[in-house]
Amino acid sequence: MFRVVFFVRRVRFLIQASVLLACTSALLAQSATSRSGDLYEVSGNDVYVRSGASLNHYTICKLNAGDRVTVVGEKGKWHEILPPEGTFSLISGDFVDTADDKSGVINGNNVRVRAGSHLNTHKYTVQRLLSMGAEVTILGRNADGFLRIAPPEGATLWMSGEFIAPISYGAATQRKVEAPEGQSTDKPQSAALLVDTATASSERPPVSKARETSSSRGTMLAALPSTRERDRLAVIDNEVELELAKPLLDRQVEPFILRYQALVDQEDDPFAQRYAQTRIDQLTTMTEIAGTVRKVRVLSDKTDARRHEFLAERTAHRQAEVPKPSGIDARGELRVSALYPEGRLPRRYRLVDTSTATERTIGYVDIPADTDLDVSALLGRYVGVRASQKRLLAGAVTPIPIYLARELVPLDSDVEGTGQASQN
Repeated sequence: MFRVVFFVRRVRFLIQASVLLACTSALLAQSATSRSGDLYEVSGNDVYVRSGASLNHYTICKLNAGDRVTVVGEKGKWHEILPPEGTFSLISGDFVDTADDKSGVINGNNVRVRAGSHLNTHKYTVQRLLSMGAEVTILGRNADGFLRIAPPEGATLWMSGEFIAPISYGAATQRKVEAPEGQSTDKPQSAALLVDTATASSERPPVSKARETSSSRGTMLAALPSTRERDRLAVIDNEVELELAKPLLDRQVEPFILRYQALVDQEDDPFAQRYAQTRIDQLTTMTEIAGTVRKVRVLSDKTDARRHEFLAERTAHRQAEVPKPSGIDARGELRVSALYPEGRLPRRYRLVDTSTATERTIGYVDIPADTDLDVSALLGRYVGVRASQKRLLAGAVTPIPIYLARELVPLDSDVEGTGQASQN
């Protein structure tokens, strides 16, 4: 458990460091205007909704131009939204009691609700913690034991603020530029930006064709005089953006680090050196994050596997039916009664339920005078009583059964149950 907590904290630290590097190196961060609780409209096609406020969080679904979302918060350029229609959350079926697979009740405390995805199998982002008794709406059941549920109150998702605009203002002055086919639009790309038609200018320094189609980082390069090194940076940036569109653990960034390093080693363009070094730092941090996530996932998978084994063993143990001696009328620990001392008639003993702290008397056992039962050998032991007669103790506030013993059978209390009287 300590190792898992350590890895999770390291992931958080590295993600924060990555975001900080991205902001300081690009000179492109735009503070998107957002108002909590407002209705926003999506301004591009194939815009990703993600489980968290960074490109390192997994994708949930895609929205298209004209779709509307409700913004409830923001973090930098990322906007926190209510889950769009059709999205779902995930919860372990071990912590949901259900009779019809349509609705369920949480049977534990601090049960994790995770963001579910239509695009991949990731589920490591926790949206909410639910307490015992909370109700959920079940949408389906996965093969891994997780239930798909309607996102509970308080669950949110995230989108890039660059591809949504408040409906109440500003939308009429903006035009939508489609993203290139096959590219997502939850990260800034020069072909998928909102451009203000009143301020857009057709005048800018001539740049090479490679830099004309570059990413947002390439857009910064395009504002500078063209050099061979900067054109190479623009080409690498374009390829890196395509690689970063993949899930975190599927990305192969090491070849790009080598290509950026070649530009760090040159001395003809100091700007290209600094830019390439910053990109190397970012990709190195991303590689460390991916490695840490892999380790956390391995530990998590091992923990989940062991927990499922334990639950299966516990269920099998509960469901195991142990044959019980037939004709047992009552079970409990046989003890001497202070009300009926030995040597006096009737020969009466207590039958005690030892599963509770109060050790409740659940009945009395009368030993017939003409019997050869060896009671002394059974005192203090868990026994089953086969009775030839049963009646209630007269005058008692709470009626207590009296069993006239025909036979006393030693039992194993761990197998036979709680000591509660069984009445046939």
